[in-house]
Amino acid sequence: MKKNIIVLSFLLIFYPIFSIEILDDTKTRIYNVNLSLGTASGGSIGIGKIQYCERSTKELIANFHYLINSDYYVIGIYNQLNSFRNKKRLGSFTFIKAGIDYTKGEKKPFVFVPGGPNPGDYDMQKFAGIFPILAIGCGFSLSLSQNSRMLIFFDLGIQKTFANLNVSVNF
Repeated sequence: MKKNIIVLSFLLIFYPIFSIEILDDTKTRIYNVNLSLGTASGGSIGIGKIQYCERSTKELIANFHYLINSDYYVIGIYNQLNSFRNKKRLGSFTFIKAGIDYTKGEKKPFVFVPGGPNPGDYDMQKFAGIFPILAIGCGFSLSLSQNSRMLIFFDLGIQKTFANLNVSVNF
């Protein structure tokens, strides 16, 4: 059952990306690659599609992310829709992201013993499960070169880490 959910989620998240076109030099670029590092959510890599509108631009990016900690690890996939108010994709932007995480690890139960607990006072509790990702956020985009940008953004929502600050390079 878990395999079916993961495969279905993968197909739904990556479906918009499967329609990427390889462009010649006369057309505007409509795809991008995204590398991101978050303070609380770890690193991610994604591939996206750019949609140019009359006065704005939208990016739909499918990301695979990971976080390895001493007590647990998280892997997941999510879609992120960035909405820019200009065609150059520079300056402030807003976004929404949705997807799933799989988490597995151990945690220490809360034990209050005056003077501190001894190593034998508690056993580590193991946990594993699938968690939803649904967050909104805002950020700022800076140009690094003609085809690459740096994005700094903050998100807040239902996810393994309630809030996160990310630095991303998009090319």
